[in-house]
Amino acid sequence: MSEFHNSQEITAFGVKLVHLIAGVAGGVVRSLVVGRYGAITATSAVIVGGLTAGYGTPAVTSILCKWLSSIGYHATGLEGAVGFMLGLCGMTFAEAAILRMRMYKKWLSSGE
Repeated sequence: MSEFHNSQEITAFGVKLVHLIAGVAGGVVRSLVVGRYGAITATSAVIVGGLTAGYGTPAVTSILCKWLSSIGYHATGLEGAVGFMLGLCGMTFAEAAILRMRMYKKWLSSGE
């Protein structure tokens, strides 16, 4: 039992390995569900999913736990699920941010 607990605390790139794995799994599911991805885009979805979950899971889990406890539900062990969902949505977040920045750049260059 102790060995499994320690394996969850392994870090890579400053994040917990369990968060990276959950995010990579979410990225894999996204690339399989979308289906239209080529090899490069599918690989990108997996990498972006892992990074999004790796760096976003602690913040989102903290916020979610505070919100759930405020309504009387004491959730524990949400990190894996949060990491998976962030990995699943990571490519969408990245695409939306890039689109927003392109719109902002166009707005700046138009002089409005």
